[in-house]
Amino acid sequence: MSSPQTIFIAADFVLDPALDSVADRLREQGHTVVRGPRAVPGRKTVLPPERLGELVGAADVIVATSRVVIDDAVLDAAPRLRGVVFPSIGTESLDLAEAGRRGLMVANGATPENFHSMAEATIMLMLNLSYDLRGTEDLLRRNAPRPAAPRARMLQGKTVGLVGFGRIARAVADRLRGWNVEILACSPRLDPAQVPTGVRAVALDTLLRASDIVSLHTTLTRGSRHLIGPAELRRMKPGAFLLNTARGACVDEAAVHQALRDGLIAGAALDAFEVEPLPSDSPLRQLDNAILTPHMAGHTQELYASFAPACVRNVEAILAGELPPHACNPSAAPAWRERLARLDGAHGDGLAHARNAAPPFRK
Repeated sequence: MSSPQTIFIAADFVLDPALDSVADRLREQGHTVVRGPRAVPGRKTVLPPERLGELVGAADVIVATSRVVIDDAVLDAAPRLRGVVFPSIGTESLDLAEAGRRGLMVANGATPENFHSMAEATIMLMLNLSYDLRGTEDLLRRNAPRPAAPRARMLQGKTVGLVGFGRIARAVADRLRGWNVEILACSPRLDPAQVPTGVRAVALDTLLRASDIVSLHTTLTRGSRHLIGPAELRRMKPGAFLLNTARGACVDEAAVHQALRDGLIAGAALDAFEVEPLPSDSPLRQLDNAILTPHMAGHTQELYASFAPACVRNVEAILAGELPPHACNPSAAPAWRERLARLDGAHGDGLAHARNAAPPFRK
């Protein structure tokens, strides 16, 4: 497909600068770009039903974020659609299985900058908690006397549990090897035979009971919603730390607040919340043993610079009938090729695209 096409780009109150750059680059290539309605902080963006035809009716590709709902109504309203592209990692606003059934290719911004930035940020938060950086800085700012005994603890010799073992968690494990820590990992799809040297695959219960630091790196699914709740927190060591740089709904925030308030666990670093931005009246804000960051702990200049180029490459590949560099559902390729053939119809372009897309997907 070489002629100019139509791309719908949703609005996002966090990623709009990157999405603006994507729009500019695609317009420079001669494509028509339709922009979505303004996004409102603190709530998911739902495209107005009465405007779906105007927004996505002619779309060949949709560019959206995890804060924009791409449901059946949106997909039904886009008969020309070839794929959906997310500039960052999260795709939970779209049902990947349903997209595959419809023959839609989905891609995200799974760039090396993303994995490396998030891995570095995770280590940074581990060290901040272990060395009580927030507490010691507060002593200086209040001109308070130094405590009789330090609260800081070494990371060396501790046990770190990684819940979810995708590319970010693997990058965290790579960086931890030099710290002389024991690394545990659990994931529903984790094959013990594929676990790298220095990492031990265990069940979640074992990980929670044994770890000094529990770090979440799982995607948000029905099975991972409130994965860490009251029962799981009670299994953790009294002096353990909890990190969540994944998705806010992976933890029960009320249960985490109570566990921190009651000293059930020693501290937490939370970079994601069920409602974002975190409401001003959230009780988590009142805790001294919680590090709270606005879902940007791993947002580096290098990561942001990678968003637009990666997104445009994914869009270009889908329009050309080629598997995108960061395909999320490569197993849907056969159904996708069939959809391309139907869409391109009498021109026969879809069959050519199907041949181009045939090589196996490589991560």
